[in-house]
Amino acid sequence: MRLFAIIGLFVISHGLLAERRWTEPLPYGDMDEWQVRYIQESKLLGGKVKTLYALAPNDTIRENKAYMPIEGNPWGCSATYAKFMGIETAMEASVVPEPRGYGYSCKLKNVLTHVNIGDIYAMVSGALYTGQALEPLGIAAKNRPYTAIDFGVPFTQHPVALMLDYKATISEADSLITTERNKPEWVKGHDCAVVFVYLQHRWEDKETGKIYARRVGTAYERICETIPEWVNNHEIPIRWGNITTSVDYQAYEGLNQCDMMTRNSRGKMVRVEEVGWSLDEPTHVVMYISSSNAGVFRAYEGNTLWVDNLRWVYESEE
Repeated sequence: MRLFAIIGLFVISHGLLAERRWTEPLPYGDMDEWQVRYIQESKLLGGKVKTLYALAPNDTIRENKAYMPIEGNPWGCSATYAKFMGIETAMEASVVPEPRGYGYSCKLKNVLTHVNIGDIYAMVSGALYTGQALEPLGIAAKNRPYTAIDFGVPFTQHPVALMLDYKATISEADSLITTERNKPEWVKGHDCAVVFVYLQHRWEDKETGKIYARRVGTAYERICETIPEWVNNHEIPIRWGNITTSVDYQAYEGLNQCDMMTRNSRGKMVRVEEVGWSLDEPTHVVMYISSSNAGVFRAYEGNTLWVDNLRWVYESEE
């Protein structure tokens, strides 16, 4: 009888714990809805029609125009439409839907692209992020692509983790390709896929228009080896406040690790400067999911990350 009582208490306590935790899907996080865009390149580049996908309500657009997410859709991606000196092109293939079960997953892949004019190459990493690319991307984006992305969306909740399904193909090579000089060059380094979440408390200096932020929450995971089968319901915990004293803190989780830009109240794109850590209420979330962590125009060609079913995990304080 005592054994059954212990088992009964365990079942009850496990049930109470489950009641205190719940998940909430991110908008379009089931990866089952996609907007398809057909972009026709300039005749100077051959006039091919390229296909771009965006995580958005199902739709098909056959026009060279900037992507504009509908209200409530937080997602931007690295598959973008570009226009340099009147010449139109598209960065396709890095973000595509892939069938999974009765729906789809999102496939993010490092792709080496070639633009005929000037014999230019660009290493493009597949990436999903909260925010919006300012299409059509111009020459400034070629030199500093992050400056053409409005990173982050309003968010005031307090999740304890990000949950997702994923798998990956990651090379063990200790070299990767950079196209920073417009030509492919091999350099040393090991490329990993990456998922991170920054919860920020942002504010604007009314006099200068500069945007500042304190980091409120951080979730970060690098995927540095091949995971051939789907890992379902994987959780990446969100650590609140100053994480620099944690035993598992890594320097790449620190403040100001990339050129994070946003549009201020004057409509100007400015850098988001993280000035410290805090336990303030979050105002914005920056989520970034990519097949590469090597940096701008640097990646191992072919590394691939699949993701599906993005959910926030919440836990009751009671």
